[in-house]
Amino acid sequence: MAAMASNFPTELKVYFKGDSSSLKTESPMYSSTNITNISKEYERLLLEIPMMNKKFSVIFSPADQDKMAANMPDLVLTAGTDTKTIAGYNATKYDVTEKKSNQNTTAWFTKDVDVTTQNPLTRFYNKSYGFPVEFVSYMNGLSIKATLKEIKAESIPAGSFSASKDYEEITLDQLMQMQGGR
Repeated sequence: MAAMASNFPTELKVYFKGDSSSLKTESPMYSSTNITNISKEYERLLLEIPMMNKKFSVIFSPADQDKMAANMPDLVLTAGTDTKTIAGYNATKYDVTEKKSNQNTTAWFTKDVDVTTQNPLTRFYNKSYGFPVEFVSYMNGLSIKATLKEIKAESIPAGSFSASKDYEEITLDQLMQMQGGR
């Protein structure tokens, strides 16, 4: 398991631009950018696999998004009274139950920052709780614990919200077949 874990990213970056977000991950095996605009129901995955010398782009169709929605967690949050400071922000604790797996976790939310744009990590949480600063997210059947490191205004790297011409367009079904049909 430790060998497998070493292939996963240890840091994720999220960029915000208007009502869109771009989640960037890098690991020894691959890098990916997940571009979303929840309000327009737009999602695109850019996947770069250096050892295969391949770059793939998947634009998720409405049917693809419906398929993925069936696998998304069903969360119930209960507000707690505990508070703490995370990355300089005052946060309130919530107990979280994922109803499909009966998994219990905690999440911490702050109302000190006004980030209302959803991204692939936080889309499972209602914005009314605030901005999640420590939480469990769900990606490809895995639970991922995330803790906010910092929020800063900076210029967005070129290509964060688009694909260059060297990406091969494939469907979600083709991507799933490459991953063993999961």
